[in-house]
Amino acid sequence: MPTQFFFTMSKQKALFIYTRLSTFVKGDLDILSEAFSVTTLQVNNTSQSKQLLSLIRQLFFLLFNIRKYDFVYIWFADYHSFLPILFSKLAGKRSYLVIGGYDVCRIKKVRYGSFVNPIRGYCARFSMSNATLCLCVSNHIERIVRFISKNANTKVVYNCVTLKDETPYELPSSGILSVTIAASTQSIYVKGVDRIIALAGVMQEVPFTLIGVDKTIVESICGPTPSNLTIVDRIAHEELISYYKRSKVYCQMSRSESFALSLAEAMYYNCIPVVANTGGMPEVTGGLGYIVDANDIDICVKTLYKALEHKSSGEYRKVIREKFSVSEREASLKELICPNIK
Repeated sequence: MPTQFFFTMSKQKALFIYTRLSTFVKGDLDILSEAFSVTTLQVNNTSQSKQLLSLIRQLFFLLFNIRKYDFVYIWFADYHSFLPILFSKLAGKRSYLVIGGYDVCRIKKVRYGSFVNPIRGYCARFSMSNATLCLCVSNHIERIVRFISKNANTKVVYNCVTLKDETPYELPSSGILSVTIAASTQSIYVKGVDRIIALAGVMQEVPFTLIGVDKTIVESICGPTPSNLTIVDRIAHEELISYYKRSKVYCQMSRSESFALSLAEAMYYNCIPVVANTGGMPEVTGGLGYIVDANDIDICVKTLYKALEHKSSGEYRKVIREKFSVSEREASLKELICPNIK
């Protein structure tokens, strides 16, 4: 019976390990907290010294507390996942490792990803190989994990969109939006910010909006930006919704992308997607919108103009609601974790 089921689950103790409480991470924390007694353990990786101190604290915490928990749940395979996976294995505890993207990536040009550093790569590979289950946020990520570690036990569990806004509104006739978080040469390159700037420079008569970056930092790296490109620094998630609503096209030209939450959110508001054929983005679009070779600027420009002429409808929201809802991820996580509960 449902009452007995959730009562049994509530007795289970989970150790939740993360580095930054992003939207993804907080979503899983909320899901698990409803069903389990959850203890959080954060590793501060904002600098090498802070990360080292956090890992030392993590070591002592695990030494004295790992046996108190029924399972460990970790976001990303990295330095901070090595010890929890090792201690879980030694103590006979279950471990669930969410593979989010950078932890399976290596872009040598800008030293991006866990595998640009041999030690960091070893920690990530060990974690994937020895976790009870690797929870991959897309099929693209799962394929990479299986390539990295033949011993990894994997399952695809898509990230979720937490939006619940059903308010009707009139679709805009123009406007191209791109959302990212980029504050360094490395992240600006990986997220394709330079590509967005180049596209705006060619399409001077079309208003572009780029959210999540500092204009001063962008121009110091990429040079002056075109006048039709509005750059907005990081904003609250609630404010972002208004930008989705007044943009017709959502454009993302990342060089590496595991899932792309902003793409899914934009589609929820029926923005027409034009995205690079990279990572998990084609999975998110579900065959809708346009997939392009981001290295071919002429093709990208032609496709964006085509998208601006495209008539949007409610089909985009329907796809996102059906595939990436909170209830879908919640059900998947419980289904994977619950069979092991006695």
